[in-house]
Amino acid sequence: MKTFRKPISILLTALMLLACVPVFAFAAGDVTVKLRIEGLDACMYYGDVTVDTGASVYDVLMKADEKSDDLTVEASVSDYGAYISSINGLAAGSKTDKGWDGWQYHVNDADPQIGADRCIVKAGDSIVFFYSDEFGDIGFGYPEITVKDGKVSLTRTVTTYDENWNTVYVNEAVPAYTLTWGYGKGDTKTFIADENGVCEIPAYYYTNGEHSVQVEKTAENGLPLILRYAPDFTVTVEDADMSFFARFIAFFQMVFAAIRDFFAGLAK
Repeated sequence: MKTFRKPISILLTALMLLACVPVFAFAAGDVTVKLRIEGLDACMYYGDVTVDTGASVYDVLMKADEKSDDLTVEASVSDYGAYISSINGLAAGSKTDKGWDGWQYHVNDADPQIGADRCIVKAGDSIVFFYSDEFGDIGFGYPEITVKDGKVSLTRTVTTYDENWNTVYVNEAVPAYTLTWGYGKGDTKTFIADENGVCEIPAYYYTNGEHSVQVEKTAENGLPLILRYAPDFTVTVEDADMSFFARFIAFFQMVFAAIRDFFAGLAK
């Protein structure tokens, strides 16, 4: 028995020391997520928000409101879950007669299909609140972009329901959206897509490397029909013809187009 006395005494001492350590020393750390809030025609907020472990999407939104002087959120929580009534004065149900328009949210590009107060966040999550008429007459979609062979194609995924109210996701082209394409050192060029959701990018602007991209399409009443991308969203081009001859021709094509547009403007 003497050979076990010392190890046992060491174990008992260690247990006593653990009992004296404050509980918070073993508590889980903070959680940092990315939050973006898209209004009717601009991004209202975009940045990191740090909350306690176990916090919800609703907690993230309210923490951002608490920390930012440029953000004002009106919201409440009931037995039915969290309801976002207004962000920066943009009130839910204020843009359509039926009042289906309002604030929705996604986490990591997906709809959690639960209230924001019941959706627990984890480190690195990307959260976006957006104003839309997703469940009303106007509808709303989430864009998917393809960049290839000098063309930008955009489709959107819309949510519909069958006769049994089962969720059905439909992918369709987005015609006549506005594309803002970044090139050079911070310069941008605007294009309008055709009826098939395709924008042809002249070779002068279509170069290998990263390009900033923004897309936008709105209904007649000003409500967005697709979700804009984050302010720092980019695409990478890898298939551009960078030969001297191709760039030379592209430059003169750009000059010709600029002259044509100038005289077309004078004719109006």
